Amino acid sequence: MTLLRQWLRDGWWILLGYVVILEAALVAAILYWPKFRDNMPAIAKLVPFESLQRLMDSVEIAGYWPYLAVQQWFKGCSLFGLAAAAFLTSGVVARDADQKTAEFLLSRPVSRSRILLTRWAAAVVLVIAPVYLTSITAIWISPAVEEQLRWGEVLLSSTYMSLFLIMLVTFTAMISAMSSHQMRAGIILIGFILLNFAFYLIQKIDEISLFKTVDVWVFMEIRTGNIPWITSGAFVGATVIMLLVALRIFSRRDF
Repeated sequence: MTLLRQWLRDGWWILLGYVVILEAALVAAILYWPKFRDNMPAIAKLVPFESLQRLMDSVEIAGYWPYLAVQQWFKGCSLFGLAAAAFLTSGVVARDADQKTAEFLLSRPVSRSRILLTRWAAAVVLVIAPVYLTSITAIWISPAVEEQLRWGEVLLSSTYMSLFLIMLVTFTAMISAMSSHQMRAGIILIGFILLNFAFYLIQKIDEISLFKTVDVWVFMEIRTGNIPWITSGAFVGATVIMLLVALRIFSRRDF
């Protein structure tokens, strides 16, 4: 519990900023919906990339749900969740190596696997809890713009997005286990995701982008009850593999 309290204390301000920004962006997006809906043809003409034009097409087809999916999960959670994962997880192991506190940490009667798993689990909770909290508020705010959301579709979409973010958290933890510089893992994660977003914007190679797995069309399928089990399983499988790699590296690491 001491390890967990320390990690939560260090991540408190990051968590607070993450929640405030994510919620503010969501509220602004929902309140802007009537104006966006009424001016959709003019806005669509200004969209430059085909992949983004497909997002606009989804809004024209299904209305409010794909708009919310783009604003909350595709854009909001991907962007702010990425930043939170980078800042909260990059120091899981590397911070102690960077600050020369590893020997003190490892001298305590706690196994290395417990140290890593405790910090990883805390980072996971801090990253995904705001996804659920802010998404649930969308259910309550949407009637203000004469729209309705069902609990099931919101929670399923939030869970799917959370699996994606947990995979990013675990990737960062794995890189952190290899690194001696606190922010290196976070920088690598941000660079990797930005590269994937660049791929997403380019026709014909957008299929290899991670952002294709959290595309608005995926959330439209979730709303109809077609859960992307294969992709979800791939997220879980990648998470387990990277976590095992991180544990193995940390167990053998000589500080």
